[in-house]
Amino acid sequence: MILLAAVLLAAPAATTERAPIIDVHMHAYPATEAIPDIANPANGGHPGVKDGEAHLRAVLAEMKRLNIVKGVASGGSGDRLGAALHWSATAPDRILAGAGVRGSADTPLPELGALRKAFSEGRLKVLGEVTAQYAGLTLSDAEYEPYLALAEELDVPVAVHTGTGPPGISYDECCRSFRVSLGNPALIEEALNRHPKLRVSLMHAGWPYLQETIAILFEYPQVNADLGAIDWLLPRAEFHAYLGALVRAGLGKQLMFGSDHMYWPEGIGLAVEGVESATFLTAEQKRDIFYGNAVRFFRLEPGRPN
Repeated sequence: MILLAAVLLAAPAATTERAPIIDVHMHAYPATEAIPDIANPANGGHPGVKDGEAHLRAVLAEMKRLNIVKGVASGGSGDRLGAALHWSATAPDRILAGAGVRGSADTPLPELGALRKAFSEGRLKVLGEVTAQYAGLTLSDAEYEPYLALAEELDVPVAVHTGTGPPGISYDECCRSFRVSLGNPALIEEALNRHPKLRVSLMHAGWPYLQETIAILFEYPQVNADLGAIDWLLPRAEFHAYLGALVRAGLGKQLMFGSDHMYWPEGIGLAVEGVESATFLTAEQKRDIFYGNAVRFFRLEPGRPN
C-alpha cells in the first residue's frame, strides 16, 4: 500500500488541455485608438484595456489561455486594413488578416490594386468582414462586384456580415443606412451565382434568418457560417435552439466557431463556453465547429502556406 501511494504521488497529474480552436471572427483596432469603456452586454463587464495595442495584447493572452491557434481578424473601426495587418505582423503564427470592407460615405471601399497586391503578397488572407449591410447594400450589389471577382480569381475567402447589428445602430450617424432586412442571407444569392467558385462565410450565421440560412448553406456547399456574437450575446437557450436547428438540418460541417469579441477580450471565452455547453452536440461535431471546418474553409491544411 505504501509503495502504491508513492507511485501515485510520483505520477504526473492528468492534463485537461483544451483541443485547438480557430476563431474566424475577430476584430482589430489601431494601436493608439482609445477603446471605449462600454459595459459588456452579456455580463456587464468592461473591456479593461485603454487602447488598441492593449486590446491586442489582451486578445493574444486569451488566445493562448484558450488554445486558439489561429484567428481571422479584420479592422473594427474606420481603419479597415492597417489594424488587421498590424495584428498579423505582431503574431504571424496566430493571426490571419482580413480586409474590412464597407462602402459607405464614412468608410469608402479600399483601392482594388492595393488589395490585389496585399493578397498576392500574402499579407491579407480574407476579404472581410464585408459590412455592406451598414452601407445600405448587400453583397449582390454592383459596388462589390470587382472585389468579388478579385477574390474568386485569387481564391480568397469572403466573410460577409449577415443578420442584425447592435440595437439602435440605424440611428447612429455612422450607420443611418443600416437595415435589418438587408442582413437576410438570401440576398447574397445573386453574388453566389455570378461567382460559383467563391467561398463565402455568413458571419453571425444569419441569425435570426434561420430558414434562409439553411437554404443558402444547403444549396451552396461552398458557403459556411460562423457563430460570432450569437454564441455569447444571445440568451443561451436561443443560441442553442438556433445552433441545434442548423445541425439538425445536416449542416454541421459548414459551421465555424467565431467570437466577434469586439471591444471585450473576455467575449472570446464566453463564446467558447457557449459552444462547449451545447450538450446536444457530439464530440465530433464540436471539433468540426471549433477547428476542422475552418481548416477546410480557409485552406489551412498542413503543408499549405497560411
